[in-house]
Amino acid sequence: MNSIDAIQERVLEISQPQQRIVRGLWSTDCFYNPDHNGRIFDYKFIVTQTVGQGCAYSLRYDYDRKDLLQYVGKDCLEQPVSDVALRVSMLDSLYGYFFPVANQTVERAVGSSYEKLSWRTNLILREATRLLGNLKNKRILNVGVVGDILKCFHDQRSNIVGTDYDETIIGTKMFHDVEIYHGDRTLPLLEDADLAIVTGMTITTQTIDSILEVCRTHNTKVILFAETGANLGSYYLQEGADVFLGETYPFYIFNGQSEILVGRG
Repeated sequence: MNSIDAIQERVLEISQPQQRIVRGLWSTDCFYNPDHNGRIFDYKFIVTQTVGQGCAYSLRYDYDRKDLLQYVGKDCLEQPVSDVALRVSMLDSLYGYFFPVANQTVERAVGSSYEKLSWRTNLILREATRLLGNLKNKRILNVGVVGDILKCFHDQRSNIVGTDYDETIIGTKMFHDVEIYHGDRTLPLLEDADLAIVTGMTITTQTIDSILEVCRTHNTKVILFAETGANLGSYYLQEGADVFLGETYPFYIFNGQSEILVGRG
C-alpha cells in the first residue's frame, strides 16, 4: 500500500461523512521566482477545505471548472478521485485534524515573500545543523530543487547536489558547482548521503515511499519540507522522517503572515 492509500485508509477509519464534506475548493496558477536563484516555479496548486484546510501542487494545468465543482458540498472520499494532486489536497485537509503531530511547534513570520524565503531556508538550516552538527563537507541531497536551499548549504561548504525532473535544469550547475541530476538518480544518491532535504511534492509524484525506504535502509537523515501535504507530518514522522516542516497555506510566496508547523521524530 502506498502512502496516499495508507493515509486515506486511516482517515476513513476515524472520520464521519459529514466531516469530509468539501466546503471550499480552489485551483490557482502559480508563477514565482523571488530572488532569481534557479528556475521560475510554474505550477498549479489545489486548496481543499473540509474540517481543515489542505493543499497540493499539481503537474496538471488543465483542470475543468465543472470537474472541480462536482466535489463541493459532498463527501470528498465517497467516490474515487483519480487526480493525484486533488486527492492529496483533500486528504491533507483531513489528516492533521484527526492525527496532529505530537509536541508540534509553530514558527511564524510576517513580511514580504522575499524576506520570508530566507526565514524558511534558515529553519531548514537550523534543523540540518541540529541533526548533523558542522555541515562542512556533509553530503546533502536536495530532492526537488530549490535554489535558495542549494545556495544556503553551498555557503556552508556542504557537498550538496540536487535532483529534479525539470528538463530545463537537469545537467546544469547552479552557483558554479552545485550539480543538478535527473530525478532518476535520486535513490542511488540517497544511499551515500548524510542528509536528504525532500519536498512534499514527492507524494504527488508518488516517489516519497521509495525515498523514505532507501533513507531508512542507509541511515540517511531526512528533512521533509512541505507545502503539498503540510498537515501530513505525523504520518511522515512515523514512516522515518527526522524532521517535518509543514508550511500551511498561504505560503511564504504570499506577502503577510505565514506559518510552518515543526515536528521532529
